Amino acid sequence: MSFPALSLERVSLALGAFALRDISFSLEMGQVFVILGPSGSGKTMLLETIAGFYKPDSGRIRIGDRDVTQATPETRRIGFMFQDYALFPHLTVAQNINFGLRFRRKDSGSAGNSRIRDLLAQLGLERIAERKPTNLSGGEKQRVALARALAAEPALFLFDEPLSALDASTRDTLRGELKTLLCELGITTIYVTHDLTEALIFADRIAVIRDGALLQVGAPADIFNAPVNEFVAKFVGTDNVIEGRVLSTHDGISEIELATGQIVEAADNGATRSSRVLACIRPEDVVLTCAAPTNSGARNRFSARIVNIEALGPVLKIHLDCGFPLSVYLTRQSFLELGIAKGGQICASIKASVIHLIGCS
Repeated sequence: MSFPALSLERVSLALGAFALRDISFSLEMGQVFVILGPSGSGKTMLLETIAGFYKPDSGRIRIGDRDVTQATPETRRIGFMFQDYALFPHLTVAQNINFGLRFRRKDSGSAGNSRIRDLLAQLGLERIAERKPTNLSGGEKQRVALARALAAEPALFLFDEPLSALDASTRDTLRGELKTLLCELGITTIYVTHDLTEALIFADRIAVIRDGALLQVGAPADIFNAPVNEFVAKFVGTDNVIEGRVLSTHDGISEIELATGQIVEAADNGATRSSRVLACIRPEDVVLTCAAPTNSGARNRFSARIVNIEALGPVLKIHLDCGFPLSVYLTRQSFLELGIAKGGQICASIKASVIHLIGCS
C-alpha cells in the first residue's frame, strides 16, 4: 500500500484569538506545494504545526505511513528553512552543515565527515567550507542552509518565505537557483509565500489561505484562471471582478448584463438565468487595438477611454473606462506601437473563453 508523502486531515489549532481551521490536503512524493496568502493568514503557523512546534487541537498529520501528530520535531525528519536562513554566525560553513547531522546518529566520526564532504560537493560549497556566514553572499547562505537541512536526510522540506527579505535583483537570481535545486533533489516541499511570481515558478500545486482556512487547492492554472471566490480572484491578480446578472445561456455561452449596463458574453459554467455572478477578467487576457479588429474571434469589444497609465517594471498597467473600469497589462513594445496616451481612446477586446464566472451568494 502506498501512502502520500504528507497528509493533513482536518487539522485545527487555536493560539490566542487566531486559529487554523479544518486544514486538509495531501502531497505526492516529490511535489512542491505552495501555500499562498497575505500576511497574518496563518501560513507560518501552519508550517510550524507540520514541523511539530505546535500540536493540533484536533485532526491528524501523517508523513508517509507514520502518524506524527503528537511526535516531537526532531523525530519527524523535516528540513525547515527560515526567512533569514538562521545560520550560526560563529560557525563555519562546514560546521553549520555538521549541525544538521545531530539527528542522524549513524553519522558520527568518519561517516559524518564523509557526509559533510558530499553535501559541500553537491551544493558547490567546497571552496567556502571554512568561511563564516558574515562573509557569504545571499545565494551562498541559501545553499548552506539547504545543505544543513539535507544533512538530516529529511522526508519533507518546509520553506518560510526564504526570499522575502532580499532585493529584487538578488531575489530573481536565487529563485532560479532554488528552483533548479528543488528539481534536482526531488524532495517533497512546502513553500510559503505571498508572492504570485514565486508561486508560479515553484508550484506543482497551490493552496490559497485566508484567516486560517484553505479557500482553494489545485493546480496553478486552476487557481489563477478559475478562482472559487472574489478574494482568491483578486489575490492572484484578477484585477477585473465585475458584478452582473445572467440574461441567457445558449450554445455554451452565457450573456451577462453588468451592473453598469454593458453586456458581455462568457463561457457558460452552469450559471442559471437571472442568477447574480462575478465576471473575472485577468488583465493579461485583454487585447488592445487602435480600432475595432475585423478578424478577431473575441465576442466582447468595447470602446474605452484611457484613464491612467502605471509603469510596473517590464510591463505597463493601463486603466480604462469602458463604461465599467478595466485594467490591462501591456508590454512596453505594444504600448509604444499603439501610441497610448492618457485621455486617448482605444478598443478593448475580450474572448468569452477567458471570462470566468463566479456565482454570488
